[in-house]
Amino acid sequence: MASTDLPSNVHIIGSGLIGASIALSLMNKSVYVTFSDINPEHVDIARSIGLLEFKDHATPDLVFVCVPPAQAAEVLATASREFPDATITDVTSVKSTVLTRADELGVDSSRLVSAHPMAGREISGPRGARADLFEDRVWVVTPSPKSDPDRVRTIEQVIELMGSSWVEMSALHHDRVVALVSHTPQILASVLAGELTDQKLEDLAISGPALNDMTRIAASDPALWKEILMANSQEVVSSMDAIIASLNRLRNAISSDDAATIEEVLSRGNSGRARVPGKHGGQHVALESVSVMISDKPGALAELFTAAGEFEVNLEDVRIEHVMGRPSGIVQLFVRLGQAEILEVGLESQGFDTRGRA
Repeated sequence: MASTDLPSNVHIIGSGLIGASIALSLMNKSVYVTFSDINPEHVDIARSIGLLEFKDHATPDLVFVCVPPAQAAEVLATASREFPDATITDVTSVKSTVLTRADELGVDSSRLVSAHPMAGREISGPRGARADLFEDRVWVVTPSPKSDPDRVRTIEQVIELMGSSWVEMSALHHDRVVALVSHTPQILASVLAGELTDQKLEDLAISGPALNDMTRIAASDPALWKEILMANSQEVVSSMDAIIASLNRLRNAISSDDAATIEEVLSRGNSGRARVPGKHGGQHVALESVSVMISDKPGALAELFTAAGEFEVNLEDVRIEHVMGRPSGIVQLFVRLGQAEILEVGLESQGFDTRGRA
């Protein structure tokens, strides 16, 4: 396959959330896609959403291995033998241990180009699959020194075909970075959410959007995340140690009324937050918001968005907070600095119940 050729026949091994989403995305781009899975329930669901099972006579140009980390190395090596001409890739969120083991098992390293989509949902399995899951998301491509450059370019072209961008990193660099930006957030969300299990439900009723935002990914699959954390244990522990040290510093500052250290730690959080990429992976920009009270009924959000669109102000983000005990909600419309007043005045002129700017 030439470096400028996109694969016409793609096979997905493992039809979970990521595998099924890859299939749906590529099928939407008129690529012939098949799948296989050892989980009968996944097979049934994958069939129901239109995925085609693999037949022996179909010879794929590209094989995606979309299985948990504990099985990935063995499946990569098996796929390398079963499809001796195909480019092979995987989507595991841990690279070093998986690729080292795959090499020991005899994978053809020249045809293997590992990758990791920085996308997902708290809903696991093919039932949560979406064709647009990877749009405007970043993939990390981790080729080895043995990877054929033409096959590396093929993987990068397929990633672009799915509406994504990509960056190249070594496997070790990837594992160190994802330990902080992906694995540790899962740990923090799960630990925080775990503390809620001993609380009275009536006490939790007063929680707001902050708790919901912080614990959303705690609904992720524990079995899968156990494998991920164990596979990347060294880098995860290093990241946890740094966070534990910061938490202890803040704890000690709070217990000793050390106002300067408290403010320093919180300010450092402001600085870090400002470094998180903004929309479409671009530079994080300062935003302000307009809060609007709307009824919790069909069509209310559509009416608000339609009205906001008349003032030529682009909505950068939207958040919704439901009001406790009332059939209504507060919608925060985030816009660039200097545009909130235009939006607020315009919405008020159309009769919307605005609740101030922030």
